[in-house]
Amino acid sequence: MAKTIENSCTNCTKLENGCCKTCIEDHKNNIFAPLTNKEIEFLIDDKKQIIYKTGETIVKQNTSSTYVVCVREGLAKLYVESDNGKNVIVRLAKKGDFITGGGLFNGSVQHFSITALTSVRCCLIDSAKLTTLFSENNSFAVGLLRYHTKQNNYLLNKLVNHTQKYMPGRVADTLLYLKNEIFAEKTYQVPLTRQELAEMSNMTKESFVRILHQFKDSNLIAVDGNTIEILNESSLVAISKNG
Repeated sequence: MAKTIENSCTNCTKLENGCCKTCIEDHKNNIFAPLTNKEIEFLIDDKKQIIYKTGETIVKQNTSSTYVVCVREGLAKLYVESDNGKNVIVRLAKKGDFITGGGLFNGSVQHFSITALTSVRCCLIDSAKLTTLFSENNSFAVGLLRYHTKQNNYLLNKLVNHTQKYMPGRVADTLLYLKNEIFAEKTYQVPLTRQELAEMSNMTKESFVRILHQFKDSNLIAVDGNTIEILNESSLVAISKNG
């Protein structure tokens, strides 16, 4: 069960460096930059800090969207659940990520689920306060819309790649995404199962494992359990571009 640790937020005394403002500070160069101190204080008032254990659900698809999530520590997966039981992981969320659930401006319904891949500490901010600031601060509104547009463009690009690329290109995309966007290391330990990696690539587990072995046999990567090392990034990039 998720653990609420509200006191660690509500008892902050340092305005600029306290944990209450940490989520905001992580985004001080983008969407939250236009906010005044008074607006930031309004936004974080009654904010809750929650710790989710590995495997716990942070957000459930098709439920009411009453808050946005700021990830403080850990790694989570954002995925779409289908009626036939097949999931598609659209991206991962890491420290510093700001997640609206996709329903902030669209019926207040969560459009995907979020589950903790590791222990995740995050802050939950009332989405109603976010929409209030959206209507009162034009610069903040523009920044938030740009943020949503960027996320939508990423999802559109991922959809196109999944429908137009062959399976080796999709596996290469997944490995490069983990290396460049999530871990920023050539060698990284992945807290995902082979099934989840397949769901990131929109293919069956068997197909993903087969292509992973092909990449390993071609000395493009080294694999030891959940540890993956990128040995030939240029070749993976070429496979990604060629589909």
